[in-house]
Amino acid sequence: MRRMRPQRQSMVPLMTIEEVAEYMQVSRFTVYRLAKFHSIPATKIGRQWRFQKEEIDRWMKEQFD
Repeated sequence: MRRMRPQRQSMVPLMTIEEVAEYMQVSRFTVYRLAKFHSIPATKIGRQWRFQKEEIDRWMKEQFD
């Protein structure tokens, strides 16, 4: 019998470039450029960028303060 690992309850859902662009009301290219130059909190998983909404909210607040 195969043993299954318990799922983590604390996993934070990640947003895609498209979702962040819509959330921030900017183009996908703008989000990609910000991620590529480490101007916005992002994680690259394989070839795709992912973002945590809480980190994006914190980053945006810092930009306006």
